[in-house]
Amino acid sequence: MVQAGFSKFFWGFLFIMFDFRIQGVDILPDIIGFILFAVGFQALAQHSDHFTKGKIFNLVLVFLSIFTIYEQPNQGGGVHINPIGIIVGLVSLVLLLLTVYHVLMGIKDMASRLSRSEIMEEAEKKWTYFLVFQIASLFLFVLILIPPLFIVMVIAMFVASIIIMVTLMGFMRRCGEQL
Repeated sequence: MVQAGFSKFFWGFLFIMFDFRIQGVDILPDIIGFILFAVGFQALAQHSDHFTKGKIFNLVLVFLSIFTIYEQPNQGGGVHINPIGIIVGLVSLVLLLLTVYHVLMGIKDMASRLSRSEIMEEAEKKWTYFLVFQIASLFLFVLILIPPLFIVMVIAMFVASIIIMVTLMGFMRRCGEQL
């Protein structure tokens, strides 16, 4: 049961972290990732209160992610600002941070009970990396006013997102095997 829960988190991170659109349609929709997270939270809820708490934030993300399956491509040049989209995006970001925090702190709780200090420390590090990445992604909105820096930052963030996604997925696999 534990390994199955971590397997759901493993695949959930793939869907949540990888955003690839064709004609405005998300090829790996976030909603699938959040549904996988919900199954993972359910499977692991008895092992830590963090998994129970994370489940609540995740359920709201399941609902909000429905609206991100399709986003109309930008028609024409320039920057278009959608105030409602910005608010929903910020709320989603906060909920995502809370959800991932509870995943990683739930892992830390499980590792603590099994005296697995290396997993506890790695869970803390993964949380820090994820948080810093998400905060750095907010700076893209400021850098959009400086196109050369924006392009460099987009490339850097793309590479960082792949690295973070792969390390989180690998960590979930190890947790499934060792916890």
